[in-house]
Amino acid sequence: MGWLGGLTIAVITATSWPEPKDYTAQRYIALAEHIAEAQQAQARLLLIGGNPGHGLRVTAEAPRRHVQALHINGMPADGLVDLLPHCHLIVGNDTGLTHLAAMTRGGRDGGGPPVIGLYARHSHSKWRTGLPHHHAVATNLSDRMHQGDLCPVRDAIAPDTDVHMDAFPPATLAEVGLELLNEVGR
Repeated sequence: MGWLGGLTIAVITATSWPEPKDYTAQRYIALAEHIAEAQQAQARLLLIGGNPGHGLRVTAEAPRRHVQALHINGMPADGLVDLLPHCHLIVGNDTGLTHLAAMTRGGRDGGGPPVIGLYARHSHSKWRTGLPHHHAVATNLSDRMHQGDLCPVRDAIAPDTDVHMDAFPPATLAEVGLELLNEVGR
């Protein structure tokens, strides 16, 4: 737990559907670099992956100028529930671990750290928890799914209309994260 001092950002790299939902570790690292530079701080980045069937595996990335990153794969859910309240910001794709992160309690108001869910293809309103610290960044397609109560599977929305996760440039996503971090700090 001593590693969690200072600005700690957790990102969910696990995904149930990699092609349209994988934001990629490199984009998350760029996101953390933007936030760390703006905060004039060294950031600790936890890249939380799924369980590839090999149990818990933790590996370190080579340190960067503003970011130290750890890849954590296969951590049991109860371990994540204990870890996530120690983070300042959590970002993840539309997947179960991001929803779990939003359910995390802790912090000054007991509401947990701000969580940003990335919604490219599915309705952002159907999958958010409704908690005040759970936010959505959504593509136009996700918003269309929300507005029309549509489902890409049920309503046979063609995959070629999906803009994927590249719709969220790390610098733009960092602005959202910084705004949320500044709100928590007030």
